[in-house]
Amino acid sequence: MAPLSGKKASKPVYKTDIPFTETKWPHTSPQDQQVILDLLCNLIEPLGIHRKIYISPSAGKKRKRKEESNKESPPAPAPPLTHHLLIGLNSITRHLSAQAGVETSPYLASASKSESATPTTDKSSPSKIAVLIIPTLTPSASLAHAHLPTLLHLSAARPSGSTHSALPRLVTLPPSSENRIASALHIPRVGAIAVLESAPGADFLIQYVREKVGFVECAYIDQGLKAEWKGIKGSF
Repeated sequence: MAPLSGKKASKPVYKTDIPFTETKWPHTSPQDQQVILDLLCNLIEPLGIHRKIYISPSAGKKRKRKEESNKESPPAPAPPLTHHLLIGLNSITRHLSAQAGVETSPYLASASKSESATPTTDKSSPSKIAVLIIPTLTPSASLAHAHLPTLLHLSAARPSGSTHSALPRLVTLPPSSENRIASALHIPRVGAIAVLESAPGADFLIQYVREKVGFVECAYIDQGLKAEWKGIKGSF
């Protein structure tokens, strides 16, 4: 008996993504992208100069000698801005996860404890991120950056914690901007960089970003944290 068809049956493709759980990030114009990139590089350039002068690249494991250890002098202290920046996807993800846990914990309590649970300010909570900059225009298309918009929104999920003007901003830059940022920091590459609210000398950058860039929107998270009864819509 001859085969019915020479073509193989296509396998079904299942998609779990739905528009109701979509996180929307703001669009940044090319002009604003260039200004933000210039302001950022001017801010972090002293860190790259310090790294270039006092921090030598690793040359692998070598046997330590007493003669060399005696000749080495302690390097100059790093600029204060060093402690107010987060560089790299791992450090930013850990910081946002810790901040999101602090902000959402009052709303994720069980029903038996929700009446007595009130939002409180944790003294040990990490400093809030003011500006998060990633060198990709579409975070959802990048496996390394796809989680950052939603996690950034969760890190400021407490409605009474801050006004809309003080919410953290997500700035998407062209992939080519990574080379310039990495060169300013004198490191091989930069997957993401975050500026904390307490960063010295970053006032103008933070103000400009808040004026030109909107905030991340995640409607399903906001509705879930409100825990309001929406009723049932239907015809009987």
